[in-house]
Amino acid sequence: MAHLEGVLELWHLPRKRTSQLYLKRRKLRCINVNGDFLDPLQAKAFLAELASGNEGAFEFIARPFRTPCKPPLNWPLDKLLLSVFTQYDEQLRYLDLLPDPERRFRLTALANPDGSLFLRAAGPLLQREEGASAKEIANKLRLPLDQVRYYLHKLLERHKVEPAR
Repeated sequence: MAHLEGVLELWHLPRKRTSQLYLKRRKLRCINVNGDFLDPLQAKAFLAELASGNEGAFEFIARPFRTPCKPPLNWPLDKLLLSVFTQYDEQLRYLDLLPDPERRFRLTALANPDGSLFLRAAGPLLQREEGASAKEIANKLRLPLDQVRYYLHKLLERHKVEPAR
């Protein structure tokens, strides 16, 4: 499939979603879920959900296409698959250590709000005096709650976020 150009159609996914993954020249160009193209942070979270999923169906339709999203993701498939499954395994190891969904965090002086996709997106919420909870961030950014809890756990380990008082 890495050598083909086309669209990977997915359906019967959890939460009654359908999606299309656009593949060209061994790269993932775009992800469309229920008619909306995902931004890079949402795309990463969606792929992590796929890695952990146990239901759904798919079909690969080999056909040329013009990249329908702007800007395209252009993620190399081999590196993408390795990182998605590595992160999934790591997230499973930390599951018992992930912060409570209601616990509030804010950025520390060590954090660079432009340092990662997650920090760029969640930074405005985490920079507030009252900080933000994983639940609030997940709702605002339309990300899976456990994915946000995982990101906050990793940032807490690196002293980039701290509990808000």
